[in-house]
Amino acid sequence: MLSRSSISPSPASIKSVLVSPLLGVALTSVPVLSAIVTLRAVLGHLEQFGVGSEEIFRGDRLPILPFPDRT
Repeated sequence: MLSRSSISPSPASIKSVLVSPLLGVALTSVPVLSAIVTLRAVLGHLEQFGVGSEEIFRGDRLPILPFPDRT
């Protein structure tokens, strides 16, 4: 027959099952920090892409088109 102590978990075994809040913060901080670094890099590349597209459409690089005179 099973005794009552073998059926109910002891406080020590419950404590080992629960995750410490500090461990949870430590495990979630790495993905959050890597996401921040990745987003900053992506935003930097998008900004450079925007500057490059502005350079393409600047007016001083476009050819001057000859317009016919209306006479």
